[in-house]
This record gives sequence, structure tokens and C-alpha cells, in this order.
Amino acid sequence: MDDEFLERVMSTSVIRVDDFQRRLYEIWCHVRREGISQPMHLGLFRSDYLLHVEDGDNLSLQQVEFNTISSSFGALCTKVSAMHRYLLRSGVYTGVHESLSLENMPPNEALNTLMAGLADAHQHYMSQVHGGSLPSPPSILFVIQPNERNTFDQRAIEHALFEMYGIAVIRASLEEVHRKARLHGDDRVLHMPSPTSSRPMEISVVYFRSGYGPGDYPTEAAWEARLLLERSRAIKCPTVALQLAGAKKVQQVLAEPGVLEHFVGNDAGALRLTFSQLWPMDDSELGQQAQSLALTHPEGYVLKPQREGGSNNIYKEDIPPALRVMEKRDEERASRGEDVSVKEKEGYILMSLIKTPKDRGALTMRAGQGGLAQLVSQTTSELGTYGTALFGKDVTPVVRSGGYLLRTKASETNEGGVAMGFSVIDTPLLV
Repeated sequence: MDDEFLERVMSTSVIRVDDFQRRLYEIWCHVRREGISQPMHLGLFRSDYLLHVEDGDNLSLQQVEFNTISSSFGALCTKVSAMHRYLLRSGVYTGVHESLSLENMPPNEALNTLMAGLADAHQHYMSQVHGGSLPSPPSILFVIQPNERNTFDQRAIEHALFEMYGIAVIRASLEEVHRKARLHGDDRVLHMPSPTSSRPMEISVVYFRSGYGPGDYPTEAAWEARLLLERSRAIKCPTVALQLAGAKKVQQVLAEPGVLEHFVGNDAGALRLTFSQLWPMDDSELGQQAQSLALTHPEGYVLKPQREGGSNNIYKEDIPPALRVMEKRDEERASRGEDVSVKEKEGYILMSLIKTPKDRGALTMRAGQGGLAQLVSQTTSELGTYGTALFGKDVTPVVRSGGYLLRTKASETNEGGVAMGFSVIDTPLLV
């Protein structure tokens, strides 16, 4: 983790206009001042792509985003792929299409990949803290949302961890962590109450399935819980630094000339082929170019904030009025004597829209939250690939990759979230 780079990117603009990113950044600064108890980072990542067609039939993959926190649906997409393969074997798809065969429907290893990444971190913690063995082994803590809606995706990982590795999982919201969690000793070992014993349970890994948006921190207690977890000896997935590294601003800066090359050297060229055009929204020359494009040709662009979880982007013709509202709020801040040297728009990046080919197909889906089912005739699919990395300074990283998430949606829909009802989990057919 390049702390200097991350600090430079986040501190110059984003945290001055985005309170959520500022609070995360302050936690990062706090633990660095105090002394970091756990130098290891665990990432369970998903990199999302769309097919892009520029001229005629020239297709390429372009990256939508790189998810560093709560990369969901790994378990559910594994089950959906297995279901489609089962239906094919059972004869349900007989005669539907000549290309339908098991060889053309790739199996999905997403669940195994994510589970193994968590197990890697647990085993590293055991070796690091306890020399590899302990009579009562630690558990993994899943930090979840209250009234969690995506329980089945999470439970499948929990059950697989226990079946394959004998690792127990406990679940708690940030509010519950604030009430129940304690740090023990000078090395700040994390303890949570055991559901089956009077003795507290030691936590080896903290896996965040919440904490990625402002709504996950409704009270100061939730923020205090995040700080407590970050201060602990447990390995975090992700650390607050790794969460900050997933911000859209970092994605935009990495796309600038020479920046990606600093980190990956000769591989930069191949990676850049997957990048869409990205611009800052500041007062630099690139930022002024972005402002002009967003106002004069908004139909080709999307304005992205530093958020995860979907439904936060501003698309096409909605961009100019949104920028005018931001400008008005800046004027109101200035009239109150507040510092407006960094404008609200600088908390966003501008991205050229990926021009996806329209697939002919049909699916029935719920049209948004609370909507009615509808038949969709033209569809677009977004491909996400999973990977894990356990890494730290002067430690050989443990890296895994495997599994995919294919989400299919109506072509005219801008958003693509499964949880919001805009898309469905699908399986690719290789032809």
C-alpha cells in the first residue's frame, strides 16, 4: 500500500467536500498516528466490465469500476451458474439453442475463491499471533447491516468456511460491535461475546459486508465501532486504507499519464486498454475540459461520486442541472463565510459512457424497488471477475482469482444493481 500516493490523492480535494470520505480518512490518520496493530490487508475484490463497441463490430472490454469493499453476490452467482448447468443436464433447455452445452457454460468458482481468501487471512493470523495453533481457535466476524437483505449470499460463505476449514463465523452490525466488542492487551486483540460460552471469542478477521456508505453510519457509535475495529489486531477486509483506495477519485488518478506505470510497469499498457476516459472535476486543464464536456454533450457521460452500492451516479441529461445545484450550494457556503477553495463538484469524477452492444434476448424482471414485473426484449450484461489478495509490507502476497458475476439488465436502464431490482444474476454462454 502506497500511503504517500493515497494521502496525496484523497487529501487535496475529496475529503474537503465529502464528509463520508473525510471520516474514513480521519480513521486512517488516527491509526497511523497511534501505531498500526495489524499491518496486513485483505482484499476480496471484484472488477466489473462492460463490452464496448466504438465503430462497427470492434468489441473490447472496458472497466466500469473496481470494488474493494463488500464485493457481493459471489455465493449467489455460484449457485445460479450451478442451477443453469443442472437445468441443462435435466433436459429443460433441450432444443432451445444449438450452442447450449455444458462445455459452453463455464462453472463458477467465485464462492471458493472468496472463502479461500478469508481462510488465508485467518491462517496468517493464527501463525502471526499464536504460532499456528490454539485450543480454542478464533472466529471471523462478518460486519453486516441491520435487517440485512443479502443474508443468503453471506450465509453461503459462512457455511462453506466452517465445512471446508472449520472456521466459525459470528455476525454483528456496527452498532452491535460498539456495544459488545473489546480490545484486549497492548496488542489490541479483538474479542466479541460468544453465543455459546461465557468466555469471549477472539476475532482473527473482520469481513465488512457493510460500512461502504454513509447510511451504514447513522450514529457516532457506528463510527466509533469502525475505529475500534481498525485499531484491533484482527486482519481487516478491507482496511480503511484499502477502502479509500477503491474510491472513484483513485481510479481517475490512476488513469492519468504515467501514474499506472509507476505501480505496474510493463503491464500498464494492457490494463489501459480496459480504461474508459476519466476526468477530474477540479479547476485543472483536464477538469475544465470535463466541465465543458459535461455541460455541452452530457449524453455521452456519467458523473460518479465517491460511493459504493449503486444508485449514486448522475447520468447524461441529469448532469448539467446537478452541476448547477452544486454551484448554487457553493455560493451559499461562500455567503456563510465557509472555505470554498475546493468546490463540491470536485468530489466527483466524469467518465465517458461505455457504448454497449444491444443483445437480443428476453427476461422478466422487477422494475426497481417495489416495481412490477416486466418483459425486456433488449439486454446488456456486465461481467465482474473476483480475486483476493492478502498483503502487507515485506510479506509475500497471497493472491487468488476465480469466479465471475454476470448481471443482465434492460439496455435502456442506466443502473445495474441486482439488490435494487435493475438486473438479474446470469450465466454466460460461450459461443
